Amino acid sequence: MIKRNFDIIIVGAGVSGLVLADEITKRTNKSVLLLEKEKNLRFEKNLCFWNIPYNILNKSADNKWKKVCVIIKGKKYSLNFSGIEYLRIKSNNLYKFFFSRLKKRKNFKIIMGANIKSFKSNNNIVEINTKNKIYTSHLLFDSRVDTELEKSKGLLQHFYGVEITFKENIINKDEVILMDIQNKKNNFNFIYILPFSKNKILVETTYFSKRTLSRFKYKQDIEMYMSRNYFGQKYKIRFCESGVIPMFKIIEKNVKNCIKIGTAGNWVKQSTGYSLQNSFIYSKQIVDCIIKEKYPKIRKNNFFNFLDNTFCKFIENNPEKAMQFFERFYKRNSLPVVVKFLTNTTNLFETLKIILSLPKISLIKSIFEIR
Repeated sequence: MIKRNFDIIIVGAGVSGLVLADEITKRTNKSVLLLEKEKNLRFEKNLCFWNIPYNILNKSADNKWKKVCVIIKGKKYSLNFSGIEYLRIKSNNLYKFFFSRLKKRKNFKIIMGANIKSFKSNNNIVEINTKNKIYTSHLLFDSRVDTELEKSKGLLQHFYGVEITFKENIINKDEVILMDIQNKKNNFNFIYILPFSKNKILVETTYFSKRTLSRFKYKQDIEMYMSRNYFGQKYKIRFCESGVIPMFKIIEKNVKNCIKIGTAGNWVKQSTGYSLQNSFIYSKQIVDCIIKEKYPKIRKNNFFNFLDNTFCKFIENNPEKAMQFFERFYKRNSLPVVVKFLTNTTNLFETLKIILSLPKISLIKSIFEIR
């Protein structure tokens, strides 16, 4: 077996792996190996984020919207504010963006189609075995999730979306619908709309619940929504995406010099499912430690984690009250405060304002149900 040595190995060329690889190779001379199990990375999902706090993908976004809204009980609430935009980048364009940067750096190497058989950590050396080679490093950052999320007992955000092209130009391409909350008794469900042009949209049905649904049920949601809102319009489905995101803390099975990142490292904000901005924040913290020759650690805000746990427990136990929860959240708070909360950057006054705008008694009960 051929053995090759690197300073750092990253497993997984997803968002967290690419952002971390970019940050390390940009700010240090450490040699980095990125191992990806897929032979080719293609367009399989849309990645959305706010333009604040700023990150290097802002200028490369495929779409930018200045207008966003939510629809609750059939009533639309506009959430627009000067300077705040909602951005979308296709996954394949994100891969191209980072690959074009990383491949110019002499301290970076990527191997596609890497089938990892095993890994072990001994005496500050991590050893990874693939089909034909052994790779060693002093640090391993691993984005693989150890547990099957769909079999977990925690709250999940699960979704299925389709890209729809209409025969005629009938779409308001300037406004995103973040939530069109559906009136369902035992499940919290909303429709999410991204307009790409006057005749093309992404329609996505999203649930917050403990169990995922059949593909047929998701499709049925979208068909019913299209029938109610675009009755008689001819359209074709061009693309489908789906996913499952944990709304609970994953137990990190870290061993010495092996650190979980991305979803596996709890980089996803539990209450929203957003993770891209955290990838930039946490990657910077990791590299700050590496430069100072300290063991990499991430400074997570325990107070925001506590709030996320409380909100998720509230929705888990009170799905019938989730509509009221989000109605108050969006109606009683300005977009700048909402975005700051979604990105964990609110100050104490802003955070208290949000808490006071929500169903307080039910939230207090949820606090005592957190384990």
